[in-house]
Amino acid sequence: MIEYDPFSDSVMRNPWPHYAQLRREDPVFYLEKYDTWFLSKFEDIRASTTNDVFTAERGVTPEMVMLKAPPPPDPVFSMLDLPRQRDYRRMFVPRYTKNAVAGMEETIRAKTRALLRPLAERGRFDVYSDLADPLAVSVIADLIGIPNDEALAMRERIARYFAREPGQLGTRPENEVERIAIVTRIAELVTARMQAGDSGGDDHISVMLRTPAEGQPLSLGSMVATVYTWLVTGVEVVPLSVANTILYLGRSPDQRRTVVLDPSLIPFAYDESLRFDQPTNLLGRFVKEPVVIRGRKLESGQGVMFLWASGNRDEEEFERADQFDIARRPARSLSFGHGAHKCIGEHLGRLEGRILLEEILALAPEYAVDESGVRRTYSEFLHGHHAVPIEFRARTL
Repeated sequence: MIEYDPFSDSVMRNPWPHYAQLRREDPVFYLEKYDTWFLSKFEDIRASTTNDVFTAERGVTPEMVMLKAPPPPDPVFSMLDLPRQRDYRRMFVPRYTKNAVAGMEETIRAKTRALLRPLAERGRFDVYSDLADPLAVSVIADLIGIPNDEALAMRERIARYFAREPGQLGTRPENEVERIAIVTRIAELVTARMQAGDSGGDDHISVMLRTPAEGQPLSLGSMVATVYTWLVTGVEVVPLSVANTILYLGRSPDQRRTVVLDPSLIPFAYDESLRFDQPTNLLGRFVKEPVVIRGRKLESGQGVMFLWASGNRDEEEFERADQFDIARRPARSLSFGHGAHKCIGEHLGRLEGRILLEEILALAPEYAVDESGVRRTYSEFLHGHHAVPIEFRARTL
């Protein structure tokens, strides 16, 4: 009998046995209590997002799909289907092309080294909270066009919004207070920019102020929802994935040694970490029209959750899927999603991850992970480790 519930304590603490059972016994699994289907196989997830048989416009988060919380009332590109999505997505694509992102390398490396300098002298730091997290916040703050101190304050609230306790079903009032505070402050910042007028900049707020979508200017609500989306995605994925990579390399000394001796392998180690322990655990849609998957009929209006992290450990797609192996060179992956809603920040995420790992390994090639301080994120939505302290020989940079 399958006992799977994304909000259960057992799944939040260790989802992997549950995912393996789902893939093996019921890859198109239905939970009546949420009127939602769960797809756990790589090919089912990929095919469903390729064919665009579901809609994102009623919501994509576990809260919206399973608990039926309403989506934002104003358009945000991550929750729009084609063709509506195109106008909104095109506003941001120029900053996230491979060439545009490559032009950010010098700035991001300088930011990383500035953060590392005082940490190097201590001989100990937490990869997530002391380095990767503040770096990711600074990068996305610049892209959005908000002050770094404002973004750092919002980052703390984001962490409290996603905080979960055993037995918790979705967000509690104390979580919601944090989200409301974030969007309220974003609204104040965007309103001030609207009143000041477009400065001609290329940050996200400037672009939204002057670029129409669907034939009309963006509403304040749409801009606020979009900035909030950029903040959450911009500050969560890279810190978790970099902390994961350092942890798994630390637990695999031979693989770490290989990467240290040949830093050109760092991107492959990072990709394998993303596959092995994908930070974005699951996202969803709603059924537009009845569809049959593996003989199961999904009815209009029902929820569907894509278990991205499970798909990336599908034994039919990846040999030895439950092993962390930096020599892996998979032809396909779900690490940045797939289809019309594939992550627009993929190139940036890879660049940030590579730079952080290059600088950490150059500073501390023989670091030791303090396993007593390692903490795994407790969440239905996010996967990975938000505390990975390392120790090494202190030095001055």
